[in-house]
Amino acid sequence: MGSVQVADRGSREIVVFLRGDIDESMSDALHDAVDQVARLEALEELSHAVVDMHGITSLGQAGLEFLRELEGRGKRSGFEVSFSNMSGPAHRAAEEAGWPFIEHSPPKQQSR
Repeated sequence: MGSVQVADRGSREIVVFLRGDIDESMSDALHDAVDQVARLEALEELSHAVVDMHGITSLGQAGLEFLRELEGRGKRSGFEVSFSNMSGPAHRAAEEAGWPFIEHSPPKQQSR
């Protein structure tokens, strides 16, 4: 099971924390998070949204759609969206979905 939390850090910046399995079961929570970002955006002019993904164990289609929706909102509204502390599974999924990265994702760990 996954979780999403939107935190207002002040100074026109928010952080979105994603943890666990970000999959179809998270669709409603992810839509609620986008709505929360929109409410914060209406209160103050955002300059930056950071998506912290260090705790992601898997990133499915619903999570990728959330990231695209947040990125699109940022482009339309004039705030930057960046990814931070990406776990290996998050990095691989985002890379496979077409996000360009300077460093390629780490290889999958083989089970022993």
